[in-house]
Amino acid sequence: MDHHVYLQGSYPNHTNIRGDSDVDIVVESTNVFYHNVPEHLRPQYGLTTPGSYSWREFRAEVNKALVNYYGLVAVTDGNKSLKVAGHGNRLNADVVPCTTYRQYQGHRNYGTGMTFWTRNGVQIVNFPKAHLGNGTSKNDRCSTSYKPNVRMFKNARNRASNDFPSYFLECLAYNVPDRLFSSDQERTFVDVVNCLSKAVKAGSINSFRCQNEQQAVIGTEPHQVDLASAIRFVSAMVNLWRNWI
Repeated sequence: MDHHVYLQGSYPNHTNIRGDSDVDIVVESTNVFYHNVPEHLRPQYGLTTPGSYSWREFRAEVNKALVNYYGLVAVTDGNKSLKVAGHGNRLNADVVPCTTYRQYQGHRNYGTGMTFWTRNGVQIVNFPKAHLGNGTSKNDRCSTSYKPNVRMFKNARNRASNDFPSYFLECLAYNVPDRLFSSDQERTFVDVVNCLSKAVKAGSINSFRCQNEQQAVIGTEPHQVDLASAIRFVSAMVNLWRNWI
């Protein structure tokens, strides 16, 4: 059973804030891969041999290994992940068993990510390694001021009592021009909120890409956020600034 284990989310991205207690751990099977090529085109891509090891089998193996190590009472089978309860200095962990995913844009051109299914059968596709790498590159281009400002916006969201997901908050910020991020967080807050407000009014927010650069931010798919939620988040940031005491 070949697999890779790595972190995803705010901890490896260095955008975690106080109160982010759960750690997201990916356990990715590399024995087989899933893809986005329609069945009638698969011969052209050389994708004619089905895998002999399924994601469901791999998930069962990961679950068994966690129970054997941590005990049955510590492991809960969740909708998307296997939840391992913290103990002592060990944080709560969401363990995501998944397999490699290829998103083809051509016969030899594809983005590499991971995929898994929820308990009710909805397929989730994500690209955590690309997300991490692109975030690091943007932070470098912004003289290391991008990630601290993402943390600032997460704290601002919490202060505004808005429930916009952290992942998509980071994706919105990723689409803001690099020049608007600086060590002056007050100036950055104003500039970024103005930029997002203009994008909402112009409708250009609909073309925003996730930080992984493989998926659109706005939409109705499981890996996307709906437009109304994004608008509410931007409005919450505007109102927070206007009523700051």
